[in-house]
Amino acid sequence: MAGLPSSAVVASVVPKLDPVLSEAISKAFGFSPSFITPASPLGLKLKVKTPGQVGSDRILNAIALRAIFPNSPSIAIDFGTATTFDCVDAGGAYVGGAILLGPNSAARALHEFTAKLPLIEVRKPRAVIGKDTVQCLEAGLYFGYLGMIREVLARTRKELGGKAAVVATGGLAPLFLNDLPGVRHEPDLTLNGLRLASRLISGARAA
Repeated sequence: MAGLPSSAVVASVVPKLDPVLSEAISKAFGFSPSFITPASPLGLKLKVKTPGQVGSDRILNAIALRAIFPNSPSIAIDFGTATTFDCVDAGGAYVGGAILLGPNSAARALHEFTAKLPLIEVRKPRAVIGKDTVQCLEAGLYFGYLGMIREVLARTRKELGGKAAVVATGGLAPLFLNDLPGVRHEPDLTLNGLRLASRLISGARAA
């Protein structure tokens, strides 16, 4: 039937859902999808100790970074359930990064593992000195994470040679951007990486 896809590429970070996704796509369209893995034919060097452990989201961020900054080291800060730093060197290879607990995950952990702390929305407060429990949580989460991000970013830039381009993506990226000068917002970085990966996989099949 005209208009239906002829192939599908999936990036999943929840392994137990992989067979569910594969079966759903197979039933709907009559073919099995390709899953992004460290072994996918993407032309991306994984210069890390355990390449097989690199998540598909981090691979896609690296693919997108390489396309945006083809001749420069670059860093993606991805504000998701975890906050990840993904690094690409000047030669276009993925060289690792850092993983932090995401701000929303930290807010939930404070609520679930303490008796009296409420679950709050992470936002930027007016002051760091909170006047009630909610304000104290807001200040600690926002300014604590901002300091952590700045420190990890400064050290990451230094290890990459000091001139790395930096982008931010993920749901909470807009919240922190104003306090991260020089960081470019790329809200669709991972999805653009998936689009580019799909083309690379299709090209490898055709070759």
